[in-house]
Amino acid sequence: MVTEEQYQQAIRDKKEVDKIIDEYWKQEKQIFTQRMEELRNGKYFTDDELYYSRFSLCPCGHGLAYPKKCGAHHYWDCSAILKGIADPTLMHTDQLPFAFYDIKGEQGEQTTRGKVFTPKQDITK
Repeated sequence: MVTEEQYQQAIRDKKEVDKIIDEYWKQEKQIFTQRMEELRNGKYFTDDELYYSRFSLCPCGHGLAYPKKCGAHHYWDCSAILKGIADPTLMHTDQLPFAFYDIKGEQGEQTTRGKVFTPKQDITK
């Protein structure tokens, strides 16, 4: 049987754990916000920093992608834009917020075996 003292200790422990979790996510958000600022200043994402769509393409022909460290309120975007290799003469997709678009990705339960639109490895290195 759980005593009142054990119950009260568990409540105190949970509050402390919640503080740590909240601080962790606050730090992660700050890091990602800083990374997005770097993107605006010309430091583009690398393939290792992106998750790619399983099937969906931008009208320019590149796969859709999003940064690995983004939050739930982010969006799918053209991977060429995120990597700084987009051809400005071609049409690109608008940013597609996660909340409004269901695009299958290569992450978690949606993992693809072949990472369909992940760029091929450069075997000359």
